[in-house]
Amino acid sequence: MDRSISKQIKEDLKEKMVFIGGPRQVGKTTLAINFLPSKSKSDPAYLTWDQKSDRLLIQKEQLPAIYSLIVLDEIHKYRSWRNLVKGYFDRYFPKVNYLITGSARLDVYRHGGDSLHGRYYYHRLHPLSLKELNNNPTSADLAHLFKYGGFPEPFLKATERFLARWRRSRIESVFQEDIRELESVKDLSRLELLFETLPDRLCSPLSLNAIAKDLEVSRDSVALWIEIFDRMYLTFRISPYGGPKIRAVKKEQKLYFWDWTIANKDGPRFENLVALQLLKYC
Repeated sequence: MDRSISKQIKEDLKEKMVFIGGPRQVGKTTLAINFLPSKSKSDPAYLTWDQKSDRLLIQKEQLPAIYSLIVLDEIHKYRSWRNLVKGYFDRYFPKVNYLITGSARLDVYRHGGDSLHGRYYYHRLHPLSLKELNNNPTSADLAHLFKYGGFPEPFLKATERFLARWRRSRIESVFQEDIRELESVKDLSRLELLFETLPDRLCSPLSLNAIAKDLEVSRDSVALWIEIFDRMYLTFRISPYGGPKIRAVKKEQKLYFWDWTIANKDGPRFENLVALQLLKYC
């Protein structure tokens, strides 16, 4: 299926490198390799830090320079990746360009210095939308998206058992890898406990004071933990609509999930789906 940002990425690659960020398992790698001739991970122009042979090439700074486009997947796990990419881009562009993918860690690490300033465009890949499924979406398309979510793998598998297992695995990976590596959190179990309570607070004004009281922690801790969830693409929040005077009186935001299937009731799940579809095109 064609992703809505594909056309813009193709145009941007004519001018600069392109970074693709977004939630874990939202389809960034698949989108990236579709820009390669073979559209396959076996393409020699596709390198991933998670593959030992590719990792050695990256560490030795021996990226191929004979292809018009090189896809670098998860390269931000390499400590010196910014200087490596900058050097190759400055030397070989426009003959060779680079498409770089990563999740929350890419968002953090790309801001770790200004060595890449002015050399790339950034795109965030969102879960699937109705228009990506069908130019003329039907009620059946909406029902399928509502039930199995907008992440490609469970959407295509279309079984509740797989969805449940996939969801647990994704959340565990975010906590055990992304949060543990990127955030200075002393008590990870408290974050996990907080996250488990959020489905019941979905689509309602989010009272940090009430959560703090329930968990017996400070309000500042709760505020920090919610911000971490936002940065890790677990949640996002929407502020009240209106002018400054309205927002001053009604400050509490609503919280939503990037994976709306976490919602345990149909009403909040549908509102979450709509909120994320709107976020995608804002």
